[in-house]
Amino acid sequence: MLHTPKIILQLFVYSMTFALLLTGFRLCAKENTLSPANVSASQSRHQKEIQEDIADHVVRLHIIANSDTDADQQLKMKVRDEIISSLQNQLKNTSSVADARKIILEEQAYIQAVSQSVLRRYDCDDMVTVSLVPRYFPEKKYGDLTFPEGVYQALCVEIGKAAGYNWWCVLFPSLCFVDETTAVVPDSSKEKLQQNLSEEAYDSLEEKPEIRSGFLDWFSSGE
Repeated sequence: MLHTPKIILQLFVYSMTFALLLTGFRLCAKENTLSPANVSASQSRHQKEIQEDIADHVVRLHIIANSDTDADQQLKMKVRDEIISSLQNQLKNTSSVADARKIILEEQAYIQAVSQSVLRRYDCDDMVTVSLVPRYFPEKKYGDLTFPEGVYQALCVEIGKAAGYNWWCVLFPSLCFVDETTAVVPDSSKEKLQQNLSEEAYDSLEEKPEIRSGFLDWFSSGE
């Protein structure tokens, strides 16, 4: 019994040492989990997954002018108008991206002929190449929808040397017909996007005001 205080003191020291070790392990684990590099990598992967989900359900239109001269740029816009006019009715009643791509592929030769006809109408001998291929696009806003940068399947129309400024839009669901004056996306296009995209992917397209909470900021900071 004479050694009881010493034993109690030793047990106390051992307990404190063990508690400190556990705290150290927890802090290390938290630091590894919440480090800026890990958070950034996780966010990047998640954003990439959302972009790929969006890309899987849209078709973009990409028209590249022969050069940057005013004449070639004007021809590019005339070709654009003709293509959009030709495809508008055919894609209007299409609800899936698979059907849209099928229609575009079936009409590929016709799109080329129409584009070529526009050039000939204005005494231009440039050749037109039409293809449905993956292309990179930067971030682009259409009305209140913002499409993230990334690779998308696109109907590419290359005029002549295709060395001039390009023009592009979302061909399906149709965002090529956004009212430039009011910047309003057609409700029918939004409905098709909602039907085909996951809720999270569609929500990511819509601009929302950022709501900050002091409590949430304090909680996430770990203080």
